[in-house]
Amino acid sequence: MGDPAKAETWIRAIERIFKFLRCTDQERLSCVIYQLTGSAEFWWESKQRTISREQLDALTWETFKEELYDKYIPRSYRKAKEAEFYNLNQGRMKMTEYDRALCDMSRYAPDQVNTDEKMAEKICVGLRHEIRMALAARGRLSYAESLSRALDVEEAMPREKTTTPTTPTPPTPQQNFREKRKWDGNRGSFDNKRFQGTPNFARGKGKQATPYQGGEYRQRAPPCTNCQKNRLGECRIGTNACYKCGGVGHFAKVCPSNNNAGYKEAT
Repeated sequence: MGDPAKAETWIRAIERIFKFLRCTDQERLSCVIYQLTGSAEFWWESKQRTISREQLDALTWETFKEELYDKYIPRSYRKAKEAEFYNLNQGRMKMTEYDRALCDMSRYAPDQVNTDEKMAEKICVGLRHEIRMALAARGRLSYAESLSRALDVEEAMPREKTTTPTTPTPPTPQQNFREKRKWDGNRGSFDNKRFQGTPNFARGKGKQATPYQGGEYRQRAPPCTNCQKNRLGECRIGTNACYKCGGVGHFAKVCPSNNNAGYKEAT
């Protein structure tokens, strides 16, 4: 009986049996002492050694029950439950749940609900605002009437909608394929826009432009009317002039301005 709630449930259950069988104090004591086991049995054995024989013979059931309560249902626990009952209100509970909690905890504060008037007042004080206001117009009601009216008002109130979060369904392989095609199509459109208006050479179509140099595309030299080669400036093919410097009396391969021994004359 280490748990106060379990100990209280055990004592109340065995007491109902005693009342039903109309047992005397001596019969109740004999029965309950026989039912004690474990640490409860050791506690009672040590308790008997601390009281006199006369006190043991004069022991009543109520006295013994009080000893059990002090041992396994401490006063601090009962005080906390009494405060919890005093501050009890409906909150988000339904009326049936609120009424059950009220009745269950009333045993910790019997002086607060020892009349029907006190019980009716207690249930009304803790009601939700809208239900309490509806009952206030009815005047003084008994506990049963207050509970019945509160249930009717609650039933007429709009119910709160609760939304259950749903787990998103993973995309199917077909949907993934469609999304990929859509992305590839958008990317292709973007790439086409990037190259719109650029020279044909940059797109690999023709040879109107030279490769990209120095941050811009350069226009190629026009073909020569003499030798049909692309060149800028004077064409020296078919003349006695040096192809390298334009001088007379030497060839390009031995041109004084030629510093590269491996130079090969263009033909």
